[in-house]
Parts: sequence; structure tokens; C-alpha cells
Amino acid sequence: MMRGVLTLLVFISAIFFPWPLTALFALGASFFIPLLPLAIGLFADTLYYVPRAGMLPLCTLYGAVATGIAIL
Repeated sequence: MMRGVLTLLVFISAIFFPWPLTALFALGASFFIPLLPLAIGLFADTLYYVPRAGMLPLCTLYGAVATGIAIL
């Protein structure tokens, strides 16, 4: 139950809060849910997608790195 609430709060923070605070929340939650930073990165990249703004999905890449660190 608590993991679901934590996941929901991190997803809501991706919408309402600036990205450094969301990244901090995702890193804190990654101790309990290791794949959450990757999911938040994918969500943020699809939510704030702008054509021709950049070739790399940076939030997804940062989420993958944080997930790798959390798993190890």
C-alpha cells in the first residue's frame, strides 16, 4: 500500500513540481522501488516532449542511470 502511494506521489510531483525536486523524490523512492526513476524519466519525457528540441531523451537516460545505481 505504501509503495503505491509513494509511486503516485512521485508521478504527481513530475507534473506540479520542478524537475530537481522530482528527481530528489525519485531517488529517495528508489530505495524501495528500484525501477521508479526509469518510469518517472519515461513519463517526464513523454509529458514534456517537444519536437526538434533535442535528440536525446535526457530524463529517461538519467532515470536509467539512477535505476542501475539503485539496483546495485
